[in-house]
Amino acid sequence: MSKRLVGQGRSADVYAVGDDGRWVLRRYRDGGGTAREARLMARLADAGYPVPAVREAAGPDLVLERLRGPSLMDALLAGAYEPETAGVLLAGLLDRLHALPGRVVHLDLHPGNVVLAEDRGPVVIDWRTAEEDAEPGLDRAMSALILAEVAVSAAPHAPGARAGLAALLAASAGPLLLAEARARRAADPHLTAAEVGALGAAEELVRSLTG
Repeated sequence: MSKRLVGQGRSADVYAVGDDGRWVLRRYRDGGGTAREARLMARLADAGYPVPAVREAAGPDLVLERLRGPSLMDALLAGAYEPETAGVLLAGLLDRLHALPGRVVHLDLHPGNVVLAEDRGPVVIDWRTAEEDAEPGLDRAMSALILAEVAVSAAPHAPGARAGLAALLAASAGPLLLAEARARRAADPHLTAAEVGALGAAEELVRSLTG
């Protein structure tokens, strides 16, 4: 199978595969398995939740439908999407997920993991961290904390992240398990020392916005 590198994340490389442009291969660098992730995505697709179609899962490789369109993050950075609208969109995607049977949580739902597919609308990607029989409050807290990390940073788009965070929190219902979310983020081996060090300020910001 011919392949061409088209993207890189913190834990995986993404390749275009085949000649028809319909599929991508997501390969995890740590060599972990993808069977559980593929099964969960297939189940979510059957329930009508917006995920990429899965063609094959073997070892660290996952062959997925290639989505045409920018990520929500790219759309925000390009000024094509308002931060407040993005926050409401994330809250809606979380609510839809948590309403499904099995208490599935994504645990990494942020603008970089939503693709604005040209033919389907928003589609949620990167389900490796997902869990079943888990608390929705942890999922909401993880998304809020990730946005807050950007909001308290020196990045030029920090004000937008704060606005998106405020909109997410206003549109969300239910408690936030912030202490557990912070502990999980701190244990993430893909975070830099500086990112881990900013978690306290990020948690404080989320608490201040929830009153």
